[in-house]
Amino acid sequence: MFEGQVLNDRYKITDTIGGGGMANVYLAHDLILERDVAIKALRMEYAHDEEFIERFRREAQSTISLSHPNIVNIYDVGEEDDNDNIYYIVMEYVKGMTLKQYIQLYGPLPVDEAVDIMKQITSAITHAHHNEIIHRDLKPQNILIDEKGIAKVTDFGIAMALSHTSVTQTNSVLGSVHYLSPEQARGGTAIKKSDIYSLGIVFFEMLTGRLPFSGESAVSIALKHLQSETPSVRRWVPDIPQSVENVVLKATAKNPFHRYDSAQQFEEDLATALLPSRMNEEKFSPPEEEGEETKAIPVITNDNEMADDHTGDTVVHKKQEPQNDEKPKKKKEKWKVWTFSILAVLIVAGLFALFVLPKLLMPDEVEIMDVSGLTYEEAVNELNKINVEIENESRNSDSVEEGNVIETEPGAGSIVREGSTVTIITSIGKEKEEFGNYVGQQYDQVQQILEGMGYDDIKDFGVESDRPVGEIISQDPTAESPVIPEDTSVRFEVSTGPPTVTLQSLRGSTLEEVDQYISEHNLSMSSDPKEEYSDEVEKGRVISQDPAASEEVEEGTEISVVISKGPEPKPKSFSVEHTVEVEDSNQGNDEGQENKQDQNVTSVEIYIEDMNNDGSTPFISEEITEDKTYEFDLTVAPGETGSYRILVNGKVDDTDEFTNNPEGGD
Repeated sequence: MFEGQVLNDRYKITDTIGGGGMANVYLAHDLILERDVAIKALRMEYAHDEEFIERFRREAQSTISLSHPNIVNIYDVGEEDDNDNIYYIVMEYVKGMTLKQYIQLYGPLPVDEAVDIMKQITSAITHAHHNEIIHRDLKPQNILIDEKGIAKVTDFGIAMALSHTSVTQTNSVLGSVHYLSPEQARGGTAIKKSDIYSLGIVFFEMLTGRLPFSGESAVSIALKHLQSETPSVRRWVPDIPQSVENVVLKATAKNPFHRYDSAQQFEEDLATALLPSRMNEEKFSPPEEEGEETKAIPVITNDNEMADDHTGDTVVHKKQEPQNDEKPKKKKEKWKVWTFSILAVLIVAGLFALFVLPKLLMPDEVEIMDVSGLTYEEAVNELNKINVEIENESRNSDSVEEGNVIETEPGAGSIVREGSTVTIITSIGKEKEEFGNYVGQQYDQVQQILEGMGYDDIKDFGVESDRPVGEIISQDPTAESPVIPEDTSVRFEVSTGPPTVTLQSLRGSTLEEVDQYISEHNLSMSSDPKEEYSDEVEKGRVISQDPAASEEVEEGTEISVVISKGPEPKPKSFSVEHTVEVEDSNQGNDEGQENKQDQNVTSVEIYIEDMNNDGSTPFISEEITEDKTYEFDLTVAPGETGSYRILVNGKVDDTDEFTNNPEGGD
């Protein structure tokens, strides 16, 4: 499938999450319910394989009946009947990380947190077991921790519905060997208590940050599950209460009869494990088997019953007493001769068979030479020289190069007969592990996890994307690739955010030129540009911009510009000249000259409204006794109007107004 493809006119593929051996997992968007979902789609190479299709349908059938807050929900099952024959399951999309990654990042986990997570998981498995479904592959990689710390069990891909066993089951071992129950390691069919054992190993790993058993090969690890007792978690974390360790020991008991009877009982024991009354309880040890020092772990049949161990009765054969018949003495003497003769022959034959016959009949003894470090072909050539039969076995090795010989069995220097079998043990290199799926996670967090796992060659490359800054877009190696951490170069493409533009200077550009630039660089422009006067920038061109030139901005950023209105107009001065005449009020009066001055006093008030005066108070206020000419100037700002009023004895004698029109005219 590809990004943008729509399944069933409803589920639009938006990204690839990962994949497994049988199916790929995609992130999709439900166009009807408007939510993100995960889609598990059968791989194309199996789309025409009826066996795989049947397995895929069984997986959906076994899990769609489960509804629990700690189990990933199955929403839908579908089939796209086009040329590709796409079979898919729609499930809940959980944003977070696997429990394995969580342990690698934060382990060992605090005891209370580990107990809380395990209670959630056991609750989920209790629900599955009540529905007669066994998971059979429980491991931290199949448990998700969401952003709120909620655990969700996923991947019931190899689950077996106990109530529907029409499909033939084999005793082949399934699941990851590190979490494998003894009965599965021995080749038996998984039972409910097999899930309990696997959960005990997961609990051990959460508490200690490590696995209880390790080895150079899957076989050696499986043998330890069969033969070795689970180590004490207090060996690595001494502060863990004995009650909590007892939960681990009981869940991982070798004999299924000694484990919890059910996942629900496991969950109930966890609920009280941190109570003060249980902190110092005695260490759990399984009951000893009566009548025998060691009892083999029973093979589980397909009917999920333990095979009974039958011990047959011991048959005691009594020695038959010889008859003591009386013999004649002559016969006794004759028998003595014959007896000594036979004994002599037997002694000679025995000595011949012991010392002479082997040299005549048996192959020669040869010494096995040291072939370690040679290639397999070189080792075969060397061992052919001593006439031995050769078998080949492979195993992981941290020190011997892949394809070269680690050792032989029997070892170098051993004496064997010609024709004996010698096993050449060849290195398949260091043990590999599956590389995780880190697409969609934050690079800084993933880098921490990988460095803790031993990866020392990690590089990131920034890529413009609409994904959040720091999110991993792609990875190399791909998810589930087998890798050796210390020998693997890891490369991530990491989002640097949306594409950016380094702004050029728009100063002096016209609005048309600005529009063209913004269109070419996927930017936007404010709808109402500002205008200002400028003595330097021609009218109609850009004076300034925001953000400024040389700044780096994301595509789509809004750009504001200030447009020039040209040079700013200057204030204008208007000159006014006005003569106030004093009226001769004493003309024709016979009174004396001494009263003339008093009778000719005239009050003059001049009001000006311009840039410097607001017209509320007199510019000039005085009294005159004779005619007087007044001269004054009005300073008027561009586009504004100025005025004056001259009051003589309280009456308007003169008034006028002047307009400073930059465009011309008065």
